[in-house]
Amino acid sequence: MKKGKVLLVDDNTDMELIGERIFARAGFDYLSARSGHEGLDLAKSARPDIIVLDYMLPDINGTQFLRLIHSEAEYAGLRGIPVVVLTARTDYIEDLDECFRMGLHAFLNKPFGHRELVNIIDSILRYTQIQPSAPPSPPPAHDAPPAFDMRRLEELRLIGQTIARLSKDLRDETVQLNEQQRMDVHAVYTSSKRLVALLETSV
Repeated sequence: MKKGKVLLVDDNTDMELIGERIFARAGFDYLSARSGHEGLDLAKSARPDIIVLDYMLPDINGTQFLRLIHSEAEYAGLRGIPVVVLTARTDYIEDLDECFRMGLHAFLNKPFGHRELVNIIDSILRYTQIQPSAPPSPPPAHDAPPAFDMRRLEELRLIGQTIARLSKDLRDETVQLNEQQRMDVHAVYTSSKRLVALLETSV
């Protein structure tokens, strides 16, 4: 049974091939596009359950991609689809708060472990599937936490789940690590670094 449909939007051919291998192996249906506009058109026709988006694309960047979904009527049907952004840096993202408000659920700093990416996608899909459908919420009161803070807390929860699952897998290993196990160790390391960074910026 398929877990869901993943759309990868990335102009890197190697990442496209890697995505096909890791997502198919993990039990997902897999689609790919090499530009932002191609990804938007494919999302309209294929209706993926989640979009994995490289921030720097040939035609538009990740912020512009999310803005089109958020503001253009032709992409209104995509507004409930969670988005994960892949990026080598975060300091050039134009407005991270805005990205989270427009549908960004998590971002992964490159390099990252394949298992880390799969586990975060799986966690996001599980979370969205158990949430009841609801009309858009009214603007928050002045004393309510901003939407960005709630998204950040949710990402912390997802990262924590990733670390817990990977740690459980590695805990029982008693033989010399093979290539996949080394990837798992790297995923734990990068997840831990991201968790610490998020906690430091949340206080």
